[in-house]
Amino acid sequence: MKKSHVVAASAVALSAALASGSALAHGTLSVATANYNAASVAANAGIITVPWGNGPSAVYTVSGINNNTVTTSLEVNSRFTVTLPTGFSFASAPSLTASGTSPTVAAVLASGGIGSQTATFTISPTGGPALEGTSLSLNQVSVQGATALETPGAALQISVQSTNNAEINNNDAAPVFPTSTLGPVPFTFTSDTGVHATFTGGSGNNIDLTSPSLGTLFNGPTPSDTTTVSIGTLVLSPSGSLSADGSSHQLKTTDTASVTISGFFNGIASADAVVGGSVVSAGTVTASTITIPAVPITADASLVITSGGTLLQPNGSVNPPVGFTAVYTPTASVTDFLGGSVSNSQDAIPYFGGSQISVTNFLTGSDAGYTSLVRFSNDSSVANQLFAVEQPYTGGAPLVGSLGTIGAGVGTVFTEAQIGTATGLTLANSGDRATLTIIAIPGGQGVTASGLLVNPGGVVDNVN
Repeated sequence: MKKSHVVAASAVALSAALASGSALAHGTLSVATANYNAASVAANAGIITVPWGNGPSAVYTVSGINNNTVTTSLEVNSRFTVTLPTGFSFASAPSLTASGTSPTVAAVLASGGIGSQTATFTISPTGGPALEGTSLSLNQVSVQGATALETPGAALQISVQSTNNAEINNNDAAPVFPTSTLGPVPFTFTSDTGVHATFTGGSGNNIDLTSPSLGTLFNGPTPSDTTTVSIGTLVLSPSGSLSADGSSHQLKTTDTASVTISGFFNGIASADAVVGGSVVSAGTVTASTITIPAVPITADASLVITSGGTLLQPNGSVNPPVGFTAVYTPTASVTDFLGGSVSNSQDAIPYFGGSQISVTNFLTGSDAGYTSLVRFSNDSSVANQLFAVEQPYTGGAPLVGSLGTIGAGVGTVFTEAQIGTATGLTLANSGDRATLTIIAIPGGQGVTASGLLVNPGGVVDNVN
């Protein structure tokens, strides 16, 4: 992966030159980012091959100042130092190649190098000075201690500096780093997980609360109910990063990833990864997670969920859009990429039809003479199918259950115990609490619900 940038040398050094009017070795440092697969670097114990001179490069070019009215050079016997990021050290002898105005310049390694973070070169008399327009390029070299690149998202720099010139103003006053006034800083070393992930959807699915589905089927953009919908298409493809040896990294065609998605999945019977219409990996479902153990790399895998015939739970909303996040990790024995996460903000699955009535955020178990009740009134002209949705204060997925059918013009009171029997949530005492929502199908005007708390002595309070 190559991204070339050319940048000016130290503003401090340039300001000094302009102020003094004397010559200053003013160079530019051009770098092409070497982006590594973090998994490959870790597998190679932090030893990398930097393909300078054979792909990504680091090039220092001597240039003039004051609109090129003052010429500069790296003098014979001056020193040119390359400094690697903190923790890095050379594992093979570094070298420089000259080109441009003075292609015969010979830079001889004088100190540092193998085992050191720095390498200092002397401009040899045999090749003469490096005149303005001369470039010094770092050749391919092995580097050790690059453990920072074992973590995706690393961004590190090298620096260079010309010193020990007879004319002191020919020295770089400070190390020269690659910087840019035209865009982001061009880092010398970066790292990623080894894969590029996309998770897209936007199919417009919802849960149909209307009859005859009563919340047990999905309904997409077309007006027909279905037992299955896709919650997004996941694609994991090579990122284009480098292996530790500096070559373009290749993922194995047999690579797979375990994928976990969090949400509210009561009522879901199964979840599968589907490629080309065929199930390639069957998943497992809990009330709060879907896990598919072997989603293939480099294939468009649709993640399909299937209703189990009971009331389904909604996930997210369409305004603002809230969908799903897939967390992926390499399966056992796969070592050529690292895990990560990717979100699909488009494929929320909300309820459609019916009414969702927020009853109370203080439903509590009976204790010390206190009793929680829920009053429901159906003042509409049709019967309503009722479902209770309880969310424990302690967290976890909401629990759902049927409260039966309430006829037109009928009102009733449910106890906390009746609601708990329907949802499976036991609130033992006043220390156990939950929020409660009633789903009324078809709902509509005149369909209401409210929470009641009966105090010791029979006093009734509305609880919202």
